[in-house]
Amino acid sequence: MGRIENLKVPASAGGNDQKEIISAQQLHQCHVERRLQHDVLVTILQLSRLIQRHRGATLAVLGGDKSFRKQVVNIQHQSSFHFEYLQCLNAEQDTALDQVDFQELTLNWLTIIKDWENDDIHHSFEFHSHSIDMISRLSKKLLDKILAGLFIPGLDEGLKRRVEKLYWEPAQNLANTCVLDLFELTEYLARIRGLGTHMAAIGETNEEWTGRITFWLQEFSYRKQRFDQNLNLLPSHLRPHLPGLNQLPSLNMKLNYFVNLLGHEMAVQRTFQVPSHKLFLLGTEIIDGYLNVMDQANAVIRDQFYGFNHMLIEQTSLANKNLDSSDGDFQSLEV
Repeated sequence: MGRIENLKVPASAGGNDQKEIISAQQLHQCHVERRLQHDVLVTILQLSRLIQRHRGATLAVLGGDKSFRKQVVNIQHQSSFHFEYLQCLNAEQDTALDQVDFQELTLNWLTIIKDWENDDIHHSFEFHSHSIDMISRLSKKLLDKILAGLFIPGLDEGLKRRVEKLYWEPAQNLANTCVLDLFELTEYLARIRGLGTHMAAIGETNEEWTGRITFWLQEFSYRKQRFDQNLNLLPSHLRPHLPGLNQLPSLNMKLNYFVNLLGHEMAVQRTFQVPSHKLFLLGTEIIDGYLNVMDQANAVIRDQFYGFNHMLIEQTSLANKNLDSSDGDFQSLEV
């Protein structure tokens, strides 16, 4: 351990009447934990995007369109690298993901890719969807942990109120609307893309698949309305940092075309006419447009954390100085 000389502490250190002083080391440790936890969050959300694409491409291959095989292999390589990176992050920060959760997530992925070409279509779909549902739950746990960590022990009531007003409330609003809600919204669209691509690959549909997609379209429509309403509640000073929001009107036009195209194919009793690649690429373009907003929101949240940390450094250094001055009697400590 390094040597720190002439570090002043109150002579009454250890007394019950001593006010708590927040140290620079404590601020740094909390900032590092918060940053690493957010890195883990961003990484598992990137993984979910790859798993969603893998699901759609795999369903196409299982439906007989072998041209998707190369995409499946590429996504598997990307995903494996993301898992290795996630393992490195988790080794740095053991409070980010529980080891049990990390092992289960890894096992789910190994189950997905093991002998995938011989999977039943329903099993393949459920294996992928189970992993994505797990990532959704882990994302909520991580965000709750990250936001709760903004209230560092030792903050006085005035500073707590300032943290809540300037950082916690905007970050929570942005995280709920443009990260968690948006993630769940796009998952319904990704399910539709996956099963729709499979139907296009085999050239036909059936009652069960049509019923599933119809339900997902209804759920997507409901959640999108709620998402659009919540967008209006975002703090105005954050919106300029989310340029992807400006692309949503044109994205909605493509979304309507995608939904109508798929709905028409399911409504008529004939061979599925839309090429599988066209359906997959159109769905992917729309999903990526929404997830682009999620990526921007995570970048804003990360910037907010840096601003929050800088504010705490300034405020606590002044508060500690005033506390030192009021105590009067000090002793020197060497570590």
